[in-house]
Amino acid sequence: MGEAKRRATTPKSDRPDLESGFNDAERAQLADVRRGAYRHATAQLGSARHAPNAGAQADAIAAIHTEAARALDASTEQFFRTAREGKAIETRIACKKGCNFCCYVNVEATIIEVIGVAAVAVKNPALRDSVLATAPRLAGLDALARIKARVPCPLLRDGACSIYADRPRSCRAFTSYDAKRCEEELNDPEAEREQRRVFTWPRILAAAATDGIQSACRDLRLQDATVEMTQGVATVLRDPGVIARWLAGEAPFPAYAKS
Repeated sequence: MGEAKRRATTPKSDRPDLESGFNDAERAQLADVRRGAYRHATAQLGSARHAPNAGAQADAIAAIHTEAARALDASTEQFFRTAREGKAIETRIACKKGCNFCCYVNVEATIIEVIGVAAVAVKNPALRDSVLATAPRLAGLDALARIKARVPCPLLRDGACSIYADRPRSCRAFTSYDAKRCEEELNDPEAEREQRRVFTWPRILAAAATDGIQSACRDLRLQDATVEMTQGVATVLRDPGVIARWLAGEAPFPAYAKS
């Protein structure tokens, strides 16, 4: 399916339908992404449950996030190289270093992603302190209230993402054709506008990976909710023991509140 047609048929939900509206090759690729994410998550979570200490647990879980990120990047690059419209779309994407208008929003992430991000942040005292200081400022803010509050992502440094290689899939998959529009939406989020034009395929690939990872969590009787990234990372940084409790089947993470 062409990108223009996909934009017109893909639901506005953050969780696109992974079956309808795609050609056979696209459905096969989405199925491969989901299966790969499921298998890798299942294996790594098994390793985490038998890990000798909290650090080894975190490393095994962080590897799930790292592999899913690598697969998403590889699939997106494959699209740019091989799709009929790939090169034209890549040229149109406005996102670049220093363009951070989307870094003032709530980020929905899986528990595995926040454990992966926490594993990076904990190694940098400045980032750790930034997350812990920002989390209380965001408590209870829905998506619109967060934008109005103009609270930047605690991992933003000098106008750029300080954990770019390890950023969540929601961030990784968002690509805009119009940076000016992103700026306008940050400055006046309630203004009436036409739907923003974005490159949708990475979001759909990311949704397939998330589906596979959450299915693995459900099958292993683990809390599979999504969480707000800053709140989730802060939960891990405040108490690394939360990972062991999660692996034991508790539900210690605050679920993402959709508005």
